[in-house]
Amino acid sequence: MGLDFDADQNRLWADVLAYLGGVDATFTPLTGEPSSFRVLFTESMQLQPSGQTETWLQTKTIEYSLADLAREAKVGESFIISGTRHIVQSITNNDGYVVKVVVR
Repeated sequence: MGLDFDADQNRLWADVLAYLGGVDATFTPLTGEPSSFRVLFTESMQLQPSGQTETWLQTKTIEYSLADLAREAKVGESFIISGTRHIVQSITNNDGYVVKVVVR
């Protein structure tokens, strides 16, 4: 019986995300069955200078453990959180344990 370090790390990150204030989410792939797990959902506003004016850009991100979804979400797939569907726009980070995606 051997140790599976990557599996242990992935499971640890899933627990950390849940502890840090994770919320329940249902992931809906383009094909296949939905699955539910906890994610970190963040909404932030960023000042974006644009010539003569300044505008605010709202950014929404979701972070999830590869222990819960063993791949990167694809553009167009979605997460439902509290009844609201958030559609994946891009993948911003994948460190082999946690994936961070931008959603709209």
